[in-house]
Amino acid sequence: MTGTAALAPLHGLETPHPLQPTQNYFQLVGWAFVPGAPRPSRVRVVVDGQVFEPAGTIERPDVAATYPGEPHALRSGFKFTCYLPFGLYIGFLEVSADDRTWQRVRTLVIPVSSHPILGAVEKPPADRIITRPVRIEGWCFHPEFTVKEIVLQFGNVEVPCDYGLERPDVAARFPDRPAARHSGFITTENLPRGSGRVKIRARTECGRVYFVTSTHEVHIEHGWIPKPPPPSPVRDLSTLAWARPTLPDEAAARLSQTGRRPVGDRNILFVLYGDFSANSALHVASLANELIGLGYDCVVAVPDHKETLGALPRAAFMALDFDELDHLPAYYRNGLGPRVVHAWTSRENVRRFCGAVAAAYGSAVFVHLEDNEQEILETRVGRSFSELAALPDAELDALVPAILSHPRRAAEFLRGAAGVTVIVERLKEHVPPGHPCALIWPAADQRCFFPRPRDERLRARLGLRPRDIVLFYHGNTHTSNAAEMRSLYEAVALLNRRGRTTQLIRTGRDFPDFLPEGDAWIRPYLIPLGHVGRAKHLPALMAAADYFVQPGLPGTFNDYRFPSKLPEFFSLGRPVILPHTNLGSVVRHGEDAWVLPRADAAAIADAIEQLHGNPALVEKLSRGAAAFAAEHFSWPRSARRLLEFYCSLTPLAQPASS
Repeated sequence: MTGTAALAPLHGLETPHPLQPTQNYFQLVGWAFVPGAPRPSRVRVVVDGQVFEPAGTIERPDVAATYPGEPHALRSGFKFTCYLPFGLYIGFLEVSADDRTWQRVRTLVIPVSSHPILGAVEKPPADRIITRPVRIEGWCFHPEFTVKEIVLQFGNVEVPCDYGLERPDVAARFPDRPAARHSGFITTENLPRGSGRVKIRARTECGRVYFVTSTHEVHIEHGWIPKPPPPSPVRDLSTLAWARPTLPDEAAARLSQTGRRPVGDRNILFVLYGDFSANSALHVASLANELIGLGYDCVVAVPDHKETLGALPRAAFMALDFDELDHLPAYYRNGLGPRVVHAWTSRENVRRFCGAVAAAYGSAVFVHLEDNEQEILETRVGRSFSELAALPDAELDALVPAILSHPRRAAEFLRGAAGVTVIVERLKEHVPPGHPCALIWPAADQRCFFPRPRDERLRARLGLRPRDIVLFYHGNTHTSNAAEMRSLYEAVALLNRRGRTTQLIRTGRDFPDFLPEGDAWIRPYLIPLGHVGRAKHLPALMAAADYFVQPGLPGTFNDYRFPSKLPEFFSLGRPVILPHTNLGSVVRHGEDAWVLPRADAAAIADAIEQLHGNPALVEKLSRGAAAFAAEHFSWPRSARRLLEFYCSLTPLAQPASS
């Protein structure tokens, strides 16, 4: 800010906040003026020192009606369209009444998305299905990043390509893109046996992966059998039945009689709402790994980008994208479909995919609930659940995105499920009355997360003194938890003001502008480490801490969730401070953890001061946390409970040991 105005500006924004990524620009619409000013106010947006002026002034009769005594309210509207390169920016909306004194009225976190990948499959033509082994040609390039590798995919097949062929025609079409000249590719060999829609997978030198879809279809019944893709974190891909042109006679007979494909009595399919970078992926992966260890065959389906499987510390299962549904049996060792499908969660993209699986195989569908989906929907679309539920079907369908739960269809999905699993007890309120339901808690990998002594050598390397109070928190900040994260930061600052030298080791990223005034006040007490590998580095860093704190307070967000970091907090054997909601309403205060009515800044600071002055209580809570983890946070135990639930409601085969 430069200078100070007599009165603070008034303003409002119509652009949804936080800003959504848009390709190479962002747009801001709203109004602003300085009340009582003798002349109309000016507005500007400042991003990294670059000043953007509005595209024009907009009359706002609604603002004038709200402020009838302000003559400049009528012409206070603005619209900005600011072009920026790909990246994440911090910007400011500023207002001035005299062109000299500018006041910052809003901090803006501005995500600008990259250009899309450009490309096409050209030969052979797409007007007929490809039924014989041929080579496929096309072109592909990215306007910003250098493409390193092109692979052609269809069904379960991946075919490498020779890339970098000269394409003068593409260069002429995109004269301002130097990469277009050498964007040509051709498959290194004729296509193998297989079926499916063709798509291009491009990997850039910086590691980004992009996909280009096409209208080309392949159905080659005779030809060489493709080799499996290169080894990955999943199980040995040589077990896949890559080429099954026909079903066994008995299976074909059953299909003709029932209209459904045969299933394997030990085949289980988990269906995630996002890819393997989603928060829920670790929960699903851990259960699938345990069930495989019990003799079952598990596959996990994601909407797209199954290659993100590499983000997980361990995966013994196969992964497929939703659009590979036709090839699902090939992902199971016995070449059959799933007996059980477990939807994670009731979101619309998951519901649609599970419906297609159930129609094809007659699988029993289970639904897992782990959040207050109604509250998430209200927050995302800005309308109350009751208002949404009253809308006509067509209007509601257009309003609810596939990544959220549909007010009507989610309820139908739950009613039609064979059973429902929930992550916390309160979510049973959203389960149809009398419906089979099981509580399945998340856990921690006990091979990595276990009681550890305080790591003094690591503390010294981080610049921490023996007497410093050290807290630790991992995970990203997002819109739903931004207020809670701020309260944790404020608690650390408050303890330091009280003379209690306190540092917060922080892994993960802070994306929203939950610190609009900047972070200068917390920076001296913060050790930000960014993204850290969960299995390899996270437990060692956690061992440097004295206390673990889960900030927050009871309400419609926290009452229906289970923060996934809590099992790891308890497993390290440190005092855990948490609010009286979700897990905090189950543990014993003063025995298993230190439970606060509200874990806000003042309450967190008071609790740490109280505990730090009582070493005996700290030791008691440390032992209690470890004991609670040992009793309740076990992936094998959670998987066994889930398996018992499946077997009680479906013909799924019993465990081999039973």
